[in-house]
Amino acid sequence: MTDGSDETLPEEEAALHPRLWMLDEFDGEIDGQLKFHKSLVQFRNNTDMEKDDWPFIRAYRGPMDQGFSSILESYDDLELVYREKDGEIHIYRETDKGNRFVRALKNGLRILKKDQTEERETQLELVAKANKDRIGSEIEQDDDIQELKDAPIGTEV
Repeated sequence: MTDGSDETLPEEEAALHPRLWMLDEFDGEIDGQLKFHKSLVQFRNNTDMEKDDWPFIRAYRGPMDQGFSSILESYDDLELVYREKDGEIHIYRETDKGNRFVRALKNGLRILKKDQTEERETQLELVAKANKDRIGSEIEQDDDIQELKDAPIGTEV
């Protein structure tokens, strides 16, 4: 991590904007914070990313992304993501500006870091395809999430 940064990923990983990219792979909308968190942890676990590079905290409902709220708030401030609350459900929508940003990011990374980008893009697509029509509590029951729920609450997983 870089000093003085609110980002919870090392600078090289943060430049890939996995949260924004994940939202894009869900066709620009994810209904539910739980669904978003669990999809992100499944993505991290299916790539070569080290758990120490992007730790999640074991919370009551399983692993939660530590920097999620502040980063999504920043994306909202930049008008890349629109956040709203419908009752108890948080809804995250990619804006047109956010969509253009992700397209440019993907195109640039395909040129600069072809192999790494292809692997990440494939994993994001797989997670989105598997979770798109599921709710967070269903994803929470997946074996990989259940394994992480064995850790004591409050620990990094």
